[in-house]
Amino acid sequence: MTVYVDGRIGEGGGQVLRTSLSLSAITGKELIIEHIRGKRKKPGLRRQHLVSVKAAAAVCKARVTGDELNSERLIFKPGIIHPGNYYFSIGTAGSCCLVLQTILPILFYGYSSSTVIVEGGTHNPMAPTVDFIVNSFLPTIARFGFHASVELLSYGFYPAGGGKIKAKIRPYQNAARKVEIISRGELIEKKGNILLSRLPEHIAEREKKTLLETGWLRDNEIEIIHVKNSPGPGNVVTVTLRYEDISCVFQSIGKRGKKAEKVAIEAYRAAISHHESKMPVENHLTDQLLIYLGLVSEGVILTSELSLHSRTNVEVIEKFLPVKFKVTEMTGGWQINCKKLTFHPINSDFWS
Repeated sequence: MTVYVDGRIGEGGGQVLRTSLSLSAITGKELIIEHIRGKRKKPGLRRQHLVSVKAAAAVCKARVTGDELNSERLIFKPGIIHPGNYYFSIGTAGSCCLVLQTILPILFYGYSSSTVIVEGGTHNPMAPTVDFIVNSFLPTIARFGFHASVELLSYGFYPAGGGKIKAKIRPYQNAARKVEIISRGELIEKKGNILLSRLPEHIAEREKKTLLETGWLRDNEIEIIHVKNSPGPGNVVTVTLRYEDISCVFQSIGKRGKKAEKVAIEAYRAAISHHESKMPVENHLTDQLLIYLGLVSEGVILTSELSLHSRTNVEVIEKFLPVKFKVTEMTGGWQINCKKLTFHPINSDFWS
């Protein structure tokens, strides 16, 4: 069976490609995707996306046509999923986490454990960071039956890159489980972290002062971390909210010309907005969870926001999996239901 995907659907960016690659490998369905990143100023495969393609091909022994820089059309014919030890280097400051996002779902369906090292950017704008992966995403998908760990080996900030992460992935074994994330419990801990690499100390001090002035975070809840092992400058403000049932991570990335106060207030506002919604899942985590909700086939999550990225992910997932999502607006956020329509096919070559 062949699945045709128009890369211009929804948000029209790299997420369409990554989700399509993951599900093509897992289901064994051939993928033909055209107009890759068709809504971006520079469409086609950039270096980061090309590494995702090659990584997905490597872990399922796929035959690929169109895997070259700037290509806007790709044919991906998956083979058998092969767990093992893998190393991928982006060669730029492109996001390690987005490459991992592509192959992680695939390797969960391997017959044994895998280890993956990815080199590139670890803290990128417009991408999940390692802090988000470790403290929010991985603990949440463990509730779905998907277990992995990620270790930060070295920091890599945009635009220098040079970071490295190591992931250990165990096979998924709970194929008939239903998942519900409908409550978060009480707030147990709130914490602010300020990462600073090769930049003046006053930047971190101003960010800490801004967080303190909100009146929401106390001095003993804010930590300044001086990064020693990054080849380039970088600055990230993180606010982590740990509830009884879930943890949520909110981040703002510093860049040249962006005031320290703005970096800090962005992270704070995202955190407080979600906290006041009383919903368990924040919008960036929602986007990451949808593919796993589709793979489990039955479940419901409540989220404080529903982004265009998430709506696009739903559309792509329904092309590959026999599931139907229903999105309902409610007070404070959205309810997302996933229902299984028919038998849930996983890569037949793998299961044979």
